[in-house]
Parts: sequence; C-alpha cells; structure tokens
Amino acid sequence: MIACANALFALALSRYVHAVLALGAGALFYFATLRRFIAQMRDEPRPRWITRGFDEPLFVHFGASTLVLLLSPLLALLALGAVRGALAQAGFEYFRLSLGYLYALGSLLSAWAIWIERRFVRVRRMDVAIADLPPEFDGYRIAQLSDLHVGSFDPKSRALEWVAITNALEPDLVAVTGDLVTSGRGFYRDVADALGALRAKDGVFVSMGNHDLSNNDELTRLVAEHGSTVLRDSSRVIRRGSAVLNVAGSDGRIATPAEVLRSLEQCAPSAPVVLLAHYPWIFEAAAAAGVDLILTGHTHGGQLGVPFFGQRWNLARLTGQRSRGLVFSGKTAMYVNAGLGTTGPPMRLAVPPEIALITLRCAPAN
Repeated sequence: MIACANALFALALSRYVHAVLALGAGALFYFATLRRFIAQMRDEPRPRWITRGFDEPLFVHFGASTLVLLLSPLLALLALGAVRGALAQAGFEYFRLSLGYLYALGSLLSAWAIWIERRFVRVRRMDVAIADLPPEFDGYRIAQLSDLHVGSFDPKSRALEWVAITNALEPDLVAVTGDLVTSGRGFYRDVADALGALRAKDGVFVSMGNHDLSNNDELTRLVAEHGSTVLRDSSRVIRRGSAVLNVAGSDGRIATPAEVLRSLEQCAPSAPVVLLAHYPWIFEAAAAAGVDLILTGHTHGGQLGVPFFGQRWNLARLTGQRSRGLVFSGKTAMYVNAGLGTTGPPMRLAVPPEIALITLRCAPAN
C-alpha cells in the first residue's frame, strides 16, 4: 500500500519536476515511511525535535498519499469522462493534475489530524443507571481514560496534560482501560509517572491492553509503585459506610469468557460490579456474568473517520467493531471510550480524543 501510494505521489509530482526526480522523491518517502512504521513496533525514546521536525511531517505525506491512493480509481474514471474521447494524453494530464489537487487536500486534512484535532480533548459526561445501586453510591463519579499510547508521538508531557484535565473533574475513582504505551518497553516509566499523578477519592484502577504485553509484569510493578492499582483478572471493593461497589479488571491478553469470570471471582456478592476491560468484545460474556457497567476502549473510536460523519463512518465501523459510545443489554451497560492517544499514523480525523466522566445513578424501580 505504501509503495502504491508513493508511486501515485511521484506521478503527480512529475507534472512539475523531471520524472527521475519525482521517482526519486517517491522512493525516498517510501523507505522513510516504511522504516518509521517498523521503528514504531518497538517504540523507543527519541529527540523531540526529530519527532516534530521529521516524523510528523512524514505522516502528513503518508496521510495525503494514502488519500490519493484510495480515491485514484474515482479520479481515473472522472478523467476519462472529462476528456470524452479526446486524446489519451489529455486524459492522462487531467488525471495527473487531479492527483496533485487531491494530494494538497490530503495534506491539509493530515496536518489538521496530526497537529490540531489530536490536541483537543473532549470530556464526555453521562449518567448511567445501575440496578440495585446502593443509595450511598448515587452520584458516584468515575473518570475513564483509555488508550493513552504514551510514546514518541504522545510523550509524558502530553499525558500529564490529560492527567490535569482528569484531576480537575474531581472524580471519586479513575479507571484506565489499557494500551498505556504505544509498543515496547521504552516508555514504561513515563506512563507510570503520569498515572501516578492522577488523583481520585477512591484511587486509580488500571487494566492492561494488547499494546502493554511486552512485559506485563514490569509495567504492572512500575505502575503499582506509583500508587495505582493494576487489576489483572482481579477485583477490589469500594465502600461507602456499609454499602459496597465492586471494581474488577480483566487482563489485556485475549479476554475470553473464562478470563472474564476469573476477574469476578473475588467480587462481593449481591453488590454492583464495574468491570475494566480493554476489549469491547467481552460485552456478551460480561453481560451474561451479571456485570452492571463495563468500561472498555481499544478501537480508538475508529481514530480516522469521515469529517462530520465520524461517529458513523470510521475505521472501527469499517472493520465491524464497536467504535464509541454506550451499549446496553438487559441491566448491563458498556461504554466504549474513543481513547486519548493513537496507534499507527499519529492522527485523529473526525474522532477527537476523549475522557469520559460517568456518574452512577440508582435505576428507577419498575
């Protein structure tokens, strides 16, 4: 895909420079993009000026050339229709010109997605009614963060900005639902420091995601040393006087029904359960187990969507996954968080980052 996208970029560029130079530029961008994606699979700290001055502009090109690749068949059809039987050379020139205009549009969209939309964090506030919620927990507020992906593109400094937003909400509990880092182990200490700065009356609870698996034990130890509670197929009890609320967490591996049940084994009976789990696909198993509220992430809300229609048309929906929002089944509610960081290209388009503030309410009697 990267090769084809850069071949079309070279074709568009050849209208303005010699074909050899255009081909050389396309090849250079191809190898640079490929190498950056490979490096991201084991994300390591790098000088900030390299990220800002080289990596992010490279992904502006990646986004623009990818848009050209996706829409080039349509452009080809339009070019053929525009010339209406004229010389093939005229059709080719029209096609090449259209590629250039589309690349320019893609560059603007990519720049917005990388440098602007990723910066504006939305706080999504909602009430969720819980069956048999003790009156002592009516109005209990849970701040959920997900998919921080702390790494070279979303460094510790940005994570601390998210922490400041969360702390200002003054939640009773903070839930962090996985993918703490982008990949590898290079940013374990950074994310542990950031999570250690979170403040909530009843503490910070963390479940792991698939990007945290390079060394779960090491990451768990560092996060715990900084004051957060990591729930790996385990649970804790929150008390308000004699009233009880269970907070459980499923580990970030496959999240099978058996793993979901294991995370609930130590829950106090007859008390509501809030389950932290990275993957939305645990919904059916958790609902069958009687969980009241599930907090998940993983899909980034699709991360890339069609402007103005991002909730409906995004990459998560395209791949058959739940993107973002509340889902219900019987007494069970699940919130799928759009997350804060990114994976793959460091861009968000029509899917802004978010922190969810969920207020528990007593469900009305039937």
